[in-house]
Amino acid sequence: MFKTAPGLARALLAMTALALLASTALIAVAARPAAAAGPIGNDADGIAMMYPTKAGGQVWRLGSNPAGDSRLDGPALRRNSDGTFKVTEANTRLGVLSATYDHGDENSLVWSQPTLRKVGYQHDASDWRDVEITGYVRLNTTSDADQEFTWYARGARHTGSGATPETCWGTAYKANLRFRDGATRWQKELFHDGGDGYASRPWQNAGASVQGRLVGFKAVMFNTAAGVRLETYLDRNNTNTWTQVASYDDQGGWAIAQDNRCGGTRDEVVRWGGPIATFRWDLAQDVDVTRLSIREINPGATCNRVQPVVSASASTYEDVNPPRNAVDGNLSTRWSGYGYGAYLTVDLGTQRTICGAGVAWHRGDVRWNDYTIYTSVDGVTYTKAWEGRSSGTTLQAEVTTFPGRSARYVKYAWWNNAEANGWASITEATALSA
Repeated sequence: MFKTAPGLARALLAMTALALLASTALIAVAARPAAAAGPIGNDADGIAMMYPTKAGGQVWRLGSNPAGDSRLDGPALRRNSDGTFKVTEANTRLGVLSATYDHGDENSLVWSQPTLRKVGYQHDASDWRDVEITGYVRLNTTSDADQEFTWYARGARHTGSGATPETCWGTAYKANLRFRDGATRWQKELFHDGGDGYASRPWQNAGASVQGRLVGFKAVMFNTAAGVRLETYLDRNNTNTWTQVASYDDQGGWAIAQDNRCGGTRDEVVRWGGPIATFRWDLAQDVDVTRLSIREINPGATCNRVQPVVSASASTYEDVNPPRNAVDGNLSTRWSGYGYGAYLTVDLGTQRTICGAGVAWHRGDVRWNDYTIYTSVDGVTYTKAWEGRSSGTTLQAEVTTFPGRSARYVKYAWWNNAEANGWASITEATALSA
């Protein structure tokens, strides 16, 4: 048996009836609201920012005259009548240099990874490190729909045949967006030698093909106390409505198959910056791009202090899996509630400044969950803080961060999971502060 708050009873009964009548109806009801994934405002191009620009940090934007941009390396961009730029080089690398870097500095780059751990950059403190990389792309022609768009940073030139130091310049975290189905994933490159030196996360959240329409793609990477946070976002319909589609925290253990030729470990965490950030694709003979940008961000990466919880409540729950199970510090117990839109709310007892939340999911290692995090100071009016999808790869708590705000109550609203079974099941929910 499960219990519901009075206001939700009729809705849940109706949803149960729909589930019994037709699975297609269930899927329609289960759709997650197409809301922005916690934007904090717009940048100079009018595009939502997921994280604030670092005070005094670098910002690069694709201007009206790419040929005159001394920091942009790559093929010619030809302006289209709609304001986008056409690229007709099948294998494209649009590299953006940091403000202080010149290719003549290449031979002085730090390449030994034990040294990079200490100094934190390959060239200087202006290297691209904690960044939000944004670009809109329209794929018109490709000879291989299994290829992908890739936004990456934290290295320099990615060429060479595996010999040091050149191979060690090519470190990066790489966000991929696959042509044929819009799936995304993260890759880590610890040295550059063809396909060697790579570790890849699974593809996630496939949807519609990206061909023939403008699609926005964001890659975010920043250092945390424990490692490096990686997030990707999509604006699938060119409406400036962004949804987080993949995330991962590299805290070690994510290893390449080969020995690391650059003095680091096979699971080295790339915590340093690099002087070149890149927009890349292969085997795409006709691509239109617009609103490309790279911003140094201040993500509040120290948002990692778990706040005490006074109590927990929920809109619906099973007697055997009540709300309190989600705040007992035990991953083997859970809150479970039935119904799309079911939510768990935690009460911190007093207003606190929070900047993030952690959620661990029952069966979280085999299925993703779509959910939204809301905050409130009074338990009546709630404001969206974050929205997205869990990885589907871990039973541990997955942490999301957002701009700090005052809150006493944190609500975790569930919309769907990979099994579309109508059950929300959280083993642990936390609120975080800096």
